[in-house]
Amino acid sequence: MKKGVMLSFMLILPYLLNAQAINDSVIYQQNQRILQLLENNKVSTQIFLGYRYFEEGNDNFNEFSVKRGYITFEKSLNKYLLGRITPDLTVDREGDGEGDLEMRLKYCYVELKDEGEFGIFTNPKLLVGEVPTPFIDFEEKVNAYRVVASQYLDDMKIFSSADFGVTTSVLFGGKVDSDYQKTVSNAYPGKFGSIAVGVFNGGGYHALEKNNNKTLQWRLTLRPMPERLPGLQFSYAGAYGKGNTNLYPDWDTHTGYLSYESRRIVFTGQVFSSLGNHEGSLADASGNSFRAKGWNTFMEIEFWHERLSLFGSYGIMSYSDNTGVKTEKTREIIGLAYHIYKKNKLVFDFNRGVTNGTCKGVVEVMFELAL
Repeated sequence: MKKGVMLSFMLILPYLLNAQAINDSVIYQQNQRILQLLENNKVSTQIFLGYRYFEEGNDNFNEFSVKRGYITFEKSLNKYLLGRITPDLTVDREGDGEGDLEMRLKYCYVELKDEGEFGIFTNPKLLVGEVPTPFIDFEEKVNAYRVVASQYLDDMKIFSSADFGVTTSVLFGGKVDSDYQKTVSNAYPGKFGSIAVGVFNGGGYHALEKNNNKTLQWRLTLRPMPERLPGLQFSYAGAYGKGNTNLYPDWDTHTGYLSYESRRIVFTGQVFSSLGNHEGSLADASGNSFRAKGWNTFMEIEFWHERLSLFGSYGIMSYSDNTGVKTEKTREIIGLAYHIYKKNKLVFDFNRGVTNGTCKGVVEVMFELAL
C-alpha cells in the first residue's frame, strides 16, 4: 500500500512541478504587464490646508480649511504623446452643497511634443483640451506661493489660469545651463526665452461658453543674458477677444512682466492695462467695457540655509465706469515660509485686500503638501 502511494506521488510530482512553473510564469507575465502600465505614469498631489482667521470690517471669523487640492494624473504613451488630468478640489460656498468639498477639472488635455531642435526653436509643444493659459502658467512657475493667493491678474479677474482651447509653446535657442535648471528653475528653460500662444473659449475653466467668440492669448519671454544672468527675463503678454457674456464686451489686455530668479532671491515687477476682462464683469449693463490699469510686485528672500523664506507682494488696480466713478483695489501680502522638503512648506501669512477703503483681510497658517 505504501509502495503504491509512493509510486503514485512520484508519477504526479513532475506534473505538480510543471504546473507550479506555469503558474509562476503567468504571475510573472501579469506583473510585467502591470509594470508596463505603470511605466511612464505620474501621479502627484498639491494640497493647501490649515487655519484661517478672517477680518471683514468689524466682523471676524475663523476656520480650519482645505483651501485647495490638486491631484494630477499623467501618462506618456510614447515620447511624442502625453495625457494629463488634474481635478481641482475646493470648498463649495454656495447652493445646496454649501460646505462640501467639490471637485471640478482644472486640466484635461492631450500634449503633443518633440524634444528636438529646429533651428532656433527647441521643444515645441501643442496642448489640446482644458489647458493652462500662456501667461498665468509662466507666472506660477516664478511665484511659488499659490498656497497663499492666485497670481495677481488671475485674482483681479483679468485672466483665468486655465481654459478650454488649444495652446502651443516653444523654447528659443536650446536650453539654459543645466546647473541653473537644477538649483533654481527648470520651467520654460529656453536659453534665450520662450513663446506661448493659444486660442480659447475665454470664460475660464470654471465657466460655460456664453457667446460665439474665441479669444487669443499670448506670452513672449526673452532671456537677454543667459550666461551672466540666466534668471533675468522680460515678458510681454496679453489677450484679445470678448468677455464671456452674451453682450460681447471688449477684452483687450496688455502686460509687461520682469522676473529675476536665483537660489536666494526671486523678484517680479509687472504693469498692465486692460479693457474689460475674461469673464465680462469689467463692463456696464450694456456691455461697455471699462479700462483698468495697475501694477504689481512680488519678492522672496531665502535665508537660514534656504530653510526660511520671507516673501511679500503689493499690487494696485484702478478703473472708472462710464459715469466717472472710480474704483481702486489694492492687494497686500506678507509672509514667512519654512521649507520642509522640495515643494512641501509651512506658511504663515497676512493677506489683505482694500477696495475704495473697504478692507478684507486674512491671517493664515497653511501647509502645502506636495507629493
